[in-house]
Amino acid sequence: MSTPPHSWGIDVPVRLLLLALGTFAVGTDTMVMAGILGPIADDLGVSVTAAGQLVTVFALGYALLAPPLAALTARWPRRRLLLTALAVFGAANALSALAPSYGTLLATRVLAAAGAALYTPTANAVATTLVTPERRGRALATVLGGMTVATALGVPLGTWIGRTDWRPRRRWSSSSPSRPSTSTSPPRSPRPPAGARTG
Repeated sequence: MSTPPHSWGIDVPVRLLLLALGTFAVGTDTMVMAGILGPIADDLGVSVTAAGQLVTVFALGYALLAPPLAALTARWPRRRLLLTALAVFGAANALSALAPSYGTLLATRVLAAAGAALYTPTANAVATTLVTPERRGRALATVLGGMTVATALGVPLGTWIGRTDWRPRRRWSSSSPSRPSTSTSPPRSPRPPAGARTG
């Protein structure tokens, strides 16, 4: 029996589950946006149709960026590529939560698509090298199972959280001392009616 070429210091099942956790995150992020278009549209002051373009942009970005990114990173070590992809993906989602405008949010969705386009094919390729040839099908099923769990669990949970507050930091920032909420501002004095005398 041949020894898998990758040895990362942890058991193969654990490595596969870690890869599956990444595909779970990608799958959840890919699909959860469709469930919170209403809150996003209200927050950014755009129509639900315009907010729906966030889903389209992510899907197109993923499809169009995957081939060139795979070619550009073909010589990268697999571990480095996985970590880079997750870093880009995570940073893009953090920026999405901070996006002040619709255009900025569109850009962060493209960046998230780039991270996802780097991660998913690489995770599948790495999974096949971690096991012997007769177990590659099971390894791929484990990694891609993250997508299945994302559909069944991650998306409903993410939608429920997103409908409560699609970007939790917004509530925190509005009540922080550096950015007081409007409720703490002193009330404005009413303007006297036109023609009225002031004391």
